Amino acid sequence: MKSISLKKLFLLHSWVGIVTGILLFIVCFSGAIAVLSRPELKIWANPELHQLSALPSEKVTALINQYHQQVPPSFGKNIHVYLPSGHNTHLLTILFESHEGDENYDEEAAYVYQFDPRNFELVNQYYGAADYFYENRKTDAPSFIGHFHADLHLGRPIGLILTGFLGLTLLVSTITGLFIHRQLIKELFTFRRNKDLDVVVNDAHKIMGIWGSLFHGVIGFTGAFLGLATVILLPAAAFVSFGGDQDKLVQKFTAMPEPVISEQYQMTDINSILVDAKTRYPKAKVVDLTIMAHNDQNAEVYLRLIGGDAVASQLLQYHGSGEFSKTMSSFGDIPGPAIKVLSLLFPLHFGNFAGVFVKIIWSLLGLTTALLPLSGMMMWLAKRSRGSNPTLSQSAYQAWNRVIIGSCGGLVLATAILFPAQVLLNHFVAAQFHNAYFGPLFFYSWLAWCLLAIFPLNYHRYLQMTLVITGLACITVLPLNLLLSESHAFMADNLLVTVVDISFLILGAGIIYLSQRVVANRFELKQQTVLKQEPV
Repeated sequence: MKSISLKKLFLLHSWVGIVTGILLFIVCFSGAIAVLSRPELKIWANPELHQLSALPSEKVTALINQYHQQVPPSFGKNIHVYLPSGHNTHLLTILFESHEGDENYDEEAAYVYQFDPRNFELVNQYYGAADYFYENRKTDAPSFIGHFHADLHLGRPIGLILTGFLGLTLLVSTITGLFIHRQLIKELFTFRRNKDLDVVVNDAHKIMGIWGSLFHGVIGFTGAFLGLATVILLPAAAFVSFGGDQDKLVQKFTAMPEPVISEQYQMTDINSILVDAKTRYPKAKVVDLTIMAHNDQNAEVYLRLIGGDAVASQLLQYHGSGEFSKTMSSFGDIPGPAIKVLSLLFPLHFGNFAGVFVKIIWSLLGLTTALLPLSGMMMWLAKRSRGSNPTLSQSAYQAWNRVIIGSCGGLVLATAILFPAQVLLNHFVAAQFHNAYFGPLFFYSWLAWCLLAIFPLNYHRYLQMTLVITGLACITVLPLNLLLSESHAFMADNLLVTVVDISFLILGAGIIYLSQRVVANRFELKQQTVLKQEPV
């Protein structure tokens, strides 16, 4: 490739990283946490799920039938049941929905009943707009981070467009990075850890970029699609095929079409359906079910399954009589390879296709994806502040490093604080009030740490403070659980809770150790500088 073309690619690679570097770190770091947010960290964050085993299908059926009799008949046309599996709500939730509304609501209205899965006691009920219930469901620390990764809590369409665009920039950076590094084989195995920090960062950037290029490309592509599909691709498809009518497009390809009500009574055999699904897919987990036209002759029941031998989630369709109809993807029973590829995008993005071991690998690789733009910015700043004719003064160099530490390190710190806060909230605050705490705690602590960048602190000291506070936040999770909770690493009859508690302790200790190495490396660098300046 001609040198002029390589120079253009290098400029494109550099400026894409500089312009979007901090935002890319924010999205990729939160994504690394979001990989484990459901169900692993969500189960840890909700004591109701710690001792959870498979709910008896007879009890679930009895509750659906019991509360179906307490709502108006029109609310039996669409019943959504969310099982407390760690993938959605922490409570057994039965939602009776009317798409036409009722005398109080013009649009979708709902009656909602939520039960403690340990004893099936009714702990919460709601009547009102369906959208309001979905938007204000109880959240927790891992779910908050997962939603932040999806749209930065900016909502639709702005948040999804932004994260989708960042996926495209990651894809561009990955491709251009491979082209500009011509000595790929040599750079794959070059890591000079005993050299100056600039050299270590340079080598680490190349190793993470080259070794992880396939992963970074997949994450960039799938992230761009998941972010832009509903706000750009869906309207575009509707415009081309349905004259801009998105409702017709959704109706055409929906996996759960509205049934024709026969007004002929026939009991919907939910118990047999749940038992049959477990028999057919014993390794999979039923996440939720939707009952259309309950107790009508034309009733249809849809079960969403995750895990087992299937890579993507599956949708099982049953007739109300309990007769199995078919298995299909979440997009519906649409033939063709394109649908199979689309159904793989979500599990590929979050590593939800081969157990927790793959998810841990995905999370670690996601951290390297977050570190790529960070190390790239450090290299860019170092190059312009060194040499005989630097274009960046030392004060400006210090200021830019503080901005990076405040914005990126502040995000890490704010994320770490949420987890001990989760333990405190579980003990001191009623579950229905948790939502009011996570947003302010996360954003205000992040903002406060960003504002510290205004002051003329030494950026090495600033980084050390960030690491120490982050490490302490992780370390305090286990002691707080020991003091306040009966379900912790040494008492919980749940291996997942034990592993998460101890992992926070180990992670915090590792971050504290890293903070001390920052000081030690800084001291060694000063000593070497002094020795070089002394006359022989």
